[in-house]
Amino acid sequence: GASPVPSVVRGSFVVKFWTAPAMSATINHEGTDQPLPVEVRERPTAHTSIYKAGQLVYDGAAASDESAAAARAAASMEPGTSLNQMLAWGIANSSPEELERRAAAGATAPSQLDQEVLDMLLGQPAVASMRAALGKLDAEGIAAGAGATEAALAALEELEYYCEDVDLAVDFAKIGGLRAALLVLGAPPAAAEGGADDSTAASADGHLPEMRPPDAELAEAACGVVAAGAQNNPPFQQACIALRTHRALLALLVATGEAAAPVPLQRKALLALSAIARGSAEAAAAVLVQPAALPCFGRLAASGDAKLRRRALQFLLALLRDYALSAEALRPHVTPAALVAAATPPADAETAAAALHVAIALSGDAAFRRAFAGAGGGALTAAPDEEEVAALLQQLLPRLTSD
Repeated sequence: GASPVPSVVRGSFVVKFWTAPAMSATINHEGTDQPLPVEVRERPTAHTSIYKAGQLVYDGAAASDESAAAARAAASMEPGTSLNQMLAWGIANSSPEELERRAAAGATAPSQLDQEVLDMLLGQPAVASMRAALGKLDAEGIAAGAGATEAALAALEELEYYCEDVDLAVDFAKIGGLRAALLVLGAPPAAAEGGADDSTAASADGHLPEMRPPDAELAEAACGVVAAGAQNNPPFQQACIALRTHRALLALLVATGEAAAPVPLQRKALLALSAIARGSAEAAAAVLVQPAALPCFGRLAASGDAKLRRRALQFLLALLRDYALSAEALRPHVTPAALVAAATPPADAETAAAALHVAIALSGDAAFRRAFAGAGGGALTAAPDEEEVAALLQQLLPRLTSD
């Protein structure tokens, strides 16, 4: 037991102090004294096994064995069998000096497969998948008139899915996806590289690249990829302007007669061009500075194809609302008769509303109001279920009779 210490008398009380016995450094276990541990050694959390409801969901012992195997592989100059072991071996055996020497000597760039493996190792499986899709696309082969259409279509559909994500769309541009899309659209190879001396680099002098899509269906799918990536995505929009993608798309829309692109391709090209220009003052200015832009959009607003007409009117309305386009600049290119026709039944409500919005924006000019009324605008009516169209007519019709 404890050893007593001499008592101390304080007043009428006697206080006795006791000292605790010294703790033994050993413990008796089955008749044998075993030393107690003198320090706490914690293992890495990666080596801790995790159980959930009695089921092993993470084996810490296996992770410990794998780390040890990776260390042994690195030490023995053997790459091992798992990705982690190979990565550890590569880091342990890499030479910065040798890499610099190879870079200075112009060593061969990493192959498509090398890039995909690097993306996987760096935790970017989606980027690796996009690289694989671009490899299947074979944009250069398609531009040369070869390539498997079905495989290329599947690859473009996959790329469009990835480009709906804002961050992945930016990654798509970084790994050369836009250049591949331009080749599929029929842009000259030099134009797809975005060089300063190619035909797409011409200033606002009316010269646009000569577009020859090798396959209209593939070009339409490529427009879908660009449209998905550019939607409310400023970095992607800037990349499109840097590569002059807007000029290539405009060239597809400007061509008329026998050189005109098929209507489905025109629809997708206009959708992609609209996505590039909307919400970005810089991109809108780059589009509108082209002399052929507004005359082309005015012609499309009077197109006989309902979907193409609706998209053109909605695009013009967006430019007006973003203050990228003034009514004075647009008025000479959109005829009042085209707007009246677009707002006349059986036109759908979306097309009619867009046409009336544009008409209201242009109605500040007396000559426009007279021409709009003369084209039958004063007799426009709205269906009972078209509340927005009815409200716009109530706003526009009084202006026509004010002169």
